[in-house]
Amino acid sequence: AFAKLGVSNAMMMGAIGKKMITMVRDLIPQDLANTAWAFATLGLPDSDLMDQILMEVISKVNDFATQNLANTAWAFAKLGLWNERLMQSLMHAVVRKIKDFDAQGLANVGWSYAVLGFTSNKLSDALLKSAIEKIDSQDFAIQELANLAFSWDVTSDETRLLRYLQVAVDRFLEVEGFTDAAACTDLANIVARHRFRCQGGERLDKEFRERFFWPMVEALKKCSQSSSGPEQSEAFARDIEELDTEVKRIGLTNFGFMYSREAFREVGLQIADQDKPPAWVTDARGLARTHLEEWRIPGTENIIAVISYELHYKGAKLAKELTVVPSGWPEGVHDEVKAMLRPVDARGWSCESYSERVALMELLEAARDEFGDECVPELTGWVRMYHTHHTSVTGFAVMCQFRRHAPKVQFETDYDGGWYSWAGEARPLTALSDQEESLYYYS
Repeated sequence: AFAKLGVSNAMMMGAIGKKMITMVRDLIPQDLANTAWAFATLGLPDSDLMDQILMEVISKVNDFATQNLANTAWAFAKLGLWNERLMQSLMHAVVRKIKDFDAQGLANVGWSYAVLGFTSNKLSDALLKSAIEKIDSQDFAIQELANLAFSWDVTSDETRLLRYLQVAVDRFLEVEGFTDAAACTDLANIVARHRFRCQGGERLDKEFRERFFWPMVEALKKCSQSSSGPEQSEAFARDIEELDTEVKRIGLTNFGFMYSREAFREVGLQIADQDKPPAWVTDARGLARTHLEEWRIPGTENIIAVISYELHYKGAKLAKELTVVPSGWPEGVHDEVKAMLRPVDARGWSCESYSERVALMELLEAARDEFGDECVPELTGWVRMYHTHHTSVTGFAVMCQFRRHAPKVQFETDYDGGWYSWAGEARPLTALSDQEESLYYYS
């Protein structure tokens, strides 16, 4: 009930979790799935409880209905809980009952395995066949179409992806998928990444650009234009309010992996071609991998920035070598600096702790401390920032605001796709066995 209402109380749910541990063995499949779903929906990874649930799921998986299977897989993926035996058991149960899944169930299963990095020819073949049948019968909704495309895209299964896109993109266009900015962004980027090799791909690109890409780019460009005179503070505040309004109207939270590179160039930031990273990006990737230690599911806490800069002011210099900056709350940053880089987001999220904002706030604070509060408009030099995942609209807005305040500073950036790589190295994938094992109860 709390999960359906979106009410999250960690202390209360922790107490419920402890009580549930003693009851897990007596839960029926639907209760196991619902419990896992509830904790995942609230973002509460109670590891002890989830460990007990997964053992019961493995032993009772043959009794799970299709929705229970999909919800359980989704819950463990949402919480980032990786367990090969669990996903192997769920996979075989899903394949056996694949004809009984609805479109949402198929999409949730595909998404879950892709998020955790599990691949299975047996499961993928079953999902593809059933998905195409349901698309032909017009059973798929907008987000479901995008989620299944995502599942084959991020696991590098191009053969099945292209077969799927041949029918999915037309269906997406038919149901006016542009009403969902997130789904449209995801699908447009996937189609672009695979060079528009599907029916309807060019129209999808055109619609995405006209409805989302260009309006967002123009709003960001206006925000980045510097102003002078006694009313520049008022002009900045007004322009940021207008940007915030436009971001919410357009509904875009990111340009996606493929379109971000073009967007950076359109708003006036320097960025290399995707396959020609400069030496500093190679060094930044190495620092990012060391910090992250392993591939992690992209999220605010796992998406980091790596920044370096050399700034000049009236003959003095301030420099910083490549440094990892995680998301968080920087200490010692004055309110005046925070107000210079306001976060905006289509969902109304605060986004104040995003790593690129933290990095640029710390830079401005250091410059003002070194050169004086009035130095920023006259700063020269360069800034280089690498991001382990394609930058959100919030990040774009922060960078554009920085350029507005420091228009004489050259800004160079680059990024990787967190779903595709571990700071430049291919993400690990685990191939599940198509051989089904006998299931047994854990003691």
